[in-house]
Amino acid sequence: MTSFFAQEVRLSKRHEEIVSQRLILLQQMQNKFGNQNTEKGSQLQAAETAFKRNLSLLKDIEAAEKSLQTRIHPDPRPEVVSLEGNKKRQ
Repeated sequence: MTSFFAQEVRLSKRHEEIVSQRLILLQQMQNKFGNQNTEKGSQLQAAETAFKRNLSLLKDIEAAEKSLQTRIHPDPRPEVVSLEGNKKRQ
């Protein structure tokens, strides 16, 4: 009878140890999951910031290209356009 009681006490202690370890592991998993979500959030924010920066840079490059094109091939002065129009009519 005492051996059953001693075994019951041992099993009860072992059960408490297992439950305690389980709680610790669950807490560690929750912490890790929370850290992963935080990390994903900052990665998404960094990607969005980079996308906006790249879009802005692309617009700046397109504006610079347009400016250079107008410097290379400026629109003719109105007098030249008028003279060319007269030349074609003749």
